[in-house]
Amino acid sequence: MPGTAMHEDGDGPFGALQRQSEDRWRDALTAAQILAVAGPDIGGLWLTARASGIRDHFLDHLCTLNQPRRATRLPPGTTATALCGHLDIARSTAAGRIVWDSGILAAADAGILFIPMAERLDPGAAAMIAEAMDTGTCPRLRPNANEARHPSRVTIVALDEASAPEEMIPSCLSDRLGLHIQLDGVMLKTIKAVVPDTAPAPVTDWRSVRLDDGMMEQLCAISSATGHMSVRVLHHVSKVTRIHAALGGRVVAEAQDAVAALRLCLGVRLTQTQPSADQAPPPPEPAAARDAQSQPPLGDAGESEGNGTPQDLDSLTELLAAVEQGAVDGLTLTVGERAARQGSRTGKGGATARNVRRGRPFGSSSTPPFPDARPDLVETLRAAAPWQRLRTRLMAAQTGAAPPALLIRKEDFRYRRRKHQQASTAIFVVDASGSTALERLGETKGAIEQLLASCYVRRDEVSLIAFRGKAAEILMQPTRSLVAAKRKLAALPGGGPTPLASGLERGLEMALAARRRGSTPVVVVMTDGSGNIALDGTADRALAGRQTETIARLYRAQGLKSICIDIARRPRESVTNLAGLLGADLHLLRQANAAHMSEIVRASMHRGPPV
Repeated sequence: MPGTAMHEDGDGPFGALQRQSEDRWRDALTAAQILAVAGPDIGGLWLTARASGIRDHFLDHLCTLNQPRRATRLPPGTTATALCGHLDIARSTAAGRIVWDSGILAAADAGILFIPMAERLDPGAAAMIAEAMDTGTCPRLRPNANEARHPSRVTIVALDEASAPEEMIPSCLSDRLGLHIQLDGVMLKTIKAVVPDTAPAPVTDWRSVRLDDGMMEQLCAISSATGHMSVRVLHHVSKVTRIHAALGGRVVAEAQDAVAALRLCLGVRLTQTQPSADQAPPPPEPAAARDAQSQPPLGDAGESEGNGTPQDLDSLTELLAAVEQGAVDGLTLTVGERAARQGSRTGKGGATARNVRRGRPFGSSSTPPFPDARPDLVETLRAAAPWQRLRTRLMAAQTGAAPPALLIRKEDFRYRRRKHQQASTAIFVVDASGSTALERLGETKGAIEQLLASCYVRRDEVSLIAFRGKAAEILMQPTRSLVAAKRKLAALPGGGPTPLASGLERGLEMALAARRRGSTPVVVVMTDGSGNIALDGTADRALAGRQTETIARLYRAQGLKSICIDIARRPRESVTNLAGLLGADLHLLRQANAAHMSEIVRASMHRGPPV
């Protein structure tokens, strides 16, 4: 297979790292050769690696293997018109007729489309690319409905440069890419020691390679055990298995081909050695794996030409048991895990604000997004160009005079629409009364400091309101300064009655003020019981309860995102009722923990307001 080591393996930790680096680099070279053989039949390659010389070296080798194919690079921030084609103003003006630009997808046909920073690709652009991969036609510039569509001839190479697990390429695109390679951990000396194989395409056609039914069932069981329930994933694994066998000159796929396909497609890597014969047996396999194990290989005695031995098939069974035990490393993130992470992601901004004055453009419209919006000149000319010949003839027939060179009407005006991520403001409304106030305030200060330590990049702000005695007090205005926050949080008072209504009122006022500034507020209410002080400072529990209910309903009416944390040692019904009135997420925190508290708030700061 591609890649030949030019040195001996060392011992010790460094030797293990070196062998791991060589294994990953050999897998990358194998994936490049498989992509050169199959191309659009497996969708493309998902490459996880930061920008470096090693990645550039791999991409150069990939382009060398795919020499006849044209390589196209997708510019960052590409719009839908650039992807699917648009009216070329410059060429139309020079030619005196309508000239259309076919777009990037049409230009990349029968070639390779490189997508840099694929984790930041717009979902709309990813959907258009996925449709072009499925249908083989651009979403907007389609042929007639009666015309037969051919399979996609575009090969995608998505460059995933994400530095955090929350950043990932869109699911509609990753599900269609058959190969997933990671270059993290590959050493520079490895690419010099392992010589790539630039051999031509295999003599054996991979489509004629046979895949045993028992092996196919085992591949299906392993894919299902790893959480990949998509049929596309199983198709990719089976295709890569046959291609790997064709590269080895085999006409029947063996177990080593299946193991390599699972490693190249799903990233299945064992993190511990398999149990020996004297150790406890693995847990029972699913029915599919038991049936696959009981079935004999293709042939009479399991020793037919090119077919794997029963021992080879047992390696797949052991791999299935290892996957079920969690003894694998580097599994490609499944669709279900991706949706769960996106639901709790801590992105780099709050809610998305659309049709604003600044931000990233995401389309155009015929109506202005705000009152004093200026028309987009290029889009306006594109909208007016197809009608020029008809308008000039109509004006010449009506007036008899020579029409102007360009006729633009009101309905031709187009306006650029923009969007940007709003900042988030976490407003802590903390109950500082009672005997355990000092403990709660101490952990609250720790949670605030942990949030402030990472909020500068996300442009988030944190504020603190403590209610004790007869009224609530704003101890810290919304700030991003960690130094200033530590000074103000050094000594906070505690003890006394509970003016819960006053605390909620101050939190509501601050949240509405933050929203007017363009931020997304998240109110965190931390209390262990009902209030007993009214807004006027009198000790009237009944009046305080009615005022608390009235103010809490205003949170839900205003659509504010809120979190209610019960910090009592035993859950209290009053806190549950308060969370219901607020429309807040209820969390029980019987033991104060700054790390747990900060994670709860951080996971909720970027989900947006409730619907």
